[in-house]
Amino acid sequence: MAPRYDNLAVTVLRLDPAAPIKRTYYLMRFPGRWKEPLRRLAQAQRGGDIASIPIASLNDALTALVPDCVVTLPYAGRGDHDQDWLLAYRAVNPAAIFNLVAAWVRAQKGTPEQISLTLSELHASHLTWSPVHLDLTAPEERQRAMRLLPMEIAATLSRPDATCSHNELRFLRCPSAEGAEIMSWPPERIEDQTPFSVKIGISAQTLPTSDELLVYLSYGVRRWMPVRGKLAFDHGHSVYLAPTVPYLAGLENSRHFGTARIKQVRVTERDGSNSYGPRWDDALARVLKDAGCLDRLPDPQQLVDKPLDYLQRHGDAAALVYSTGMLSAEKVSAGLSVADRQPLMDWVISELSPHLRPATALPREKCTVYKGLGGISESQVSATYLGEIVGPRLDIELLTDTDRATQYALDQLTTRLGLPMPRAEQLDETGADMDLGAVTVGIRRLAAPTIRADLDRVGRRPQAAVEARIEHIADTLGQAANPTIALVEIAHPDAYQGRRRGDDPKFAIRHGLLQTGRLSQFVTPVAEPKHPPRAREGREPSDPNRERFAAAVDDLFRQLGVRPEPLPEPAQSTLIRRPALLAIWMIRQNKGRVWGLARQVPVAVLLDPTGQNVEVRAPKVPWQPLHTGLVEIGKQYVNVDLKCSPDDVIRFAKDVIDEATSAFPDTLLLTHAQNLRSVWNTLTNGRIQLDSLGFGAGEPQPISKLPGLRHVRVRTAEGGETPECYGVTDDGTGQPKGLWRFLVPRVYGSTTGKPSTHSGALKGVSKLIPGEHNGKLTAPKPKAQVWNPQFIEVLVAGIQDGDQPEHWAALAHELRDAAPYVRGTTVLPWPLHLAEQIEEYLLPAKIADLSSQEALGDD
Repeated sequence: MAPRYDNLAVTVLRLDPAAPIKRTYYLMRFPGRWKEPLRRLAQAQRGGDIASIPIASLNDALTALVPDCVVTLPYAGRGDHDQDWLLAYRAVNPAAIFNLVAAWVRAQKGTPEQISLTLSELHASHLTWSPVHLDLTAPEERQRAMRLLPMEIAATLSRPDATCSHNELRFLRCPSAEGAEIMSWPPERIEDQTPFSVKIGISAQTLPTSDELLVYLSYGVRRWMPVRGKLAFDHGHSVYLAPTVPYLAGLENSRHFGTARIKQVRVTERDGSNSYGPRWDDALARVLKDAGCLDRLPDPQQLVDKPLDYLQRHGDAAALVYSTGMLSAEKVSAGLSVADRQPLMDWVISELSPHLRPATALPREKCTVYKGLGGISESQVSATYLGEIVGPRLDIELLTDTDRATQYALDQLTTRLGLPMPRAEQLDETGADMDLGAVTVGIRRLAAPTIRADLDRVGRRPQAAVEARIEHIADTLGQAANPTIALVEIAHPDAYQGRRRGDDPKFAIRHGLLQTGRLSQFVTPVAEPKHPPRAREGREPSDPNRERFAAAVDDLFRQLGVRPEPLPEPAQSTLIRRPALLAIWMIRQNKGRVWGLARQVPVAVLLDPTGQNVEVRAPKVPWQPLHTGLVEIGKQYVNVDLKCSPDDVIRFAKDVIDEATSAFPDTLLLTHAQNLRSVWNTLTNGRIQLDSLGFGAGEPQPISKLPGLRHVRVRTAEGGETPECYGVTDDGTGQPKGLWRFLVPRVYGSTTGKPSTHSGALKGVSKLIPGEHNGKLTAPKPKAQVWNPQFIEVLVAGIQDGDQPEHWAALAHELRDAAPYVRGTTVLPWPLHLAEQIEEYLLPAKIADLSSQEALGDD
């Protein structure tokens, strides 16, 4: 019997006020007199009105090349006055920093005259350090501490004399986009060509309604290339560099990594032929070149050809990061199991004591509102209910290539609709109609090779190739006369990597079908299994093809808004009645390669209390059933350059909340912090107020004035904003599912158990040290499959008088299991999960994603 875990350990450290962290740093301000000439240079390159200088690339170069510096204000380039810019442990030679600034200026894309004029107005004498004495535990230093505390911890854990007893690991600091990061060095298991390093991410975080500063830790591996592999053609590959001598004159070296990127580029040979080879390719490399030290970096071709040679060096080591697909088979799996995470956490705690102490284990919240929710269901969709959702007729089109693929789809449709379908060989473009009484289902098979073919880009720009395919689909299929769903068999995404990326037709197919009124889902072709399925007594052998086609068909029912069974009634002594469920989601896309458009569009999804009627709304799309709303939203926004302002988004949110609360006596509003807070800033930790909703600049509105409304805000692990976790008992650790009371009132944590897709992942297998199995010593297993639960933060932000916050937290937690036909728990509660998936009709990057289940945590 599996143990029950009533406590959850989290990788959270709390500052101890009794042992404050006090030290002297050195502050450098960005000179205000530099801003105008740098803005002029940026304007000469980019045109238009330039409000700030492109300081991000300069900051990247500094954090990579100048030891012991941290960029404290990424917006130091704004305004006209001196602004805090760098904090350092010691007063690094200003001349060396100025040399890097000058190299950065020369690396900008300006004319020689523009570069020379800019440099004539910058002088090394403008850069000075001032000592600042800081107490990182003091409330008034909270903003600086958010940046400095991770750096301080990274410095402590990477001291030359700091050794973790778990496999005698020693760490070096390395650049990190957020917080700080340390990485074990030298790499593990070089001798058997499975090299990897352990990495520890460190970030300072806050909780809603609390002023306390917390430290979150994340544990993972960084895998290194041991042999020559395949480089991508559409993105760069990271290289970590450990110089023994500073790249820039005038600097002292320290225990740290720098980073750069290499990329495959086309090279013209002496005979005029073209080939591809690796080259340094990022802003840092350009700065290094202008600083005269690019030749200090390894030769990229040698690094790609013989990466192990550079990994084994004691001085000037370099490590090429492995990412999925670079080798035919992975030599090291992603992630670290609890067997490695727990001892690493214990070491960190011991090293940082007494200044920081671990958060106590979280107690389980023992509350259930909706009993019996859970993943995949074999329930049939009744004809009466289907007719209520789609009307008197539903058309199904199978754009499949083979009889086997078609039969798999037909078998699943038989399961869902509860009536026999024609055999694959009997089905053609004419199709067949099946009268279910309340609804007629028409089904036909379209081979459609020209619709499913790779994009024809010969002599065309990418957008023209996409538009030609959309026009071809419209000419071939015509406008759908009834609600129509289409299953499209298409090559696996791996077929469209590198130079073939532009051949991928999925974006064009989806939008061509959309323009003709069809919802669509993609499925990869039938594949022969590498190994015969295992036969289990009393159970049908598993069939990955059947499971894949079943999931694709089920997703089409999801897009129709089908839920075959209603949500259950609330358990006694919890909620008075089932609430309606309202989710608001922000769809974002920056200008991309396909359309060159930017979109920022809010959408709302509203489920009635049964969960069986799903409606959707957008600013130009009124409330309507999900299946028609997806078509309308796609048509309205796919080819429109539209960015709704924060005022527009807040106005939209206010409207849909008013509409929902007018329609239902109880409504649960679900929001996602990372998705919405940039445009609805009263959802941020620092501004959110319990039992109120802020709409714009005015005072927050008490939720009691919004009849029957409750509000739950969730926050995911994106950006390291939630901690890692594992269950604890007297006998060991585990990966439990449950709802947990977090560190402050009204804040909870939601975790899920290990999904069936990771049934082979074992929590007790170490990648670093030998273990024991059946009384025998076993070697470390770098290739062992790893799965760790994601900790979802649940804030019960608004409730009505008489409510118990744990009831609404439990409901949000349980709604992660409410998505019908989803194999496993979703990261987001079901209404937010539905809202997020609307993106697939606007964002090309999401089209190939066939699942939104909780994914493996780190690499």
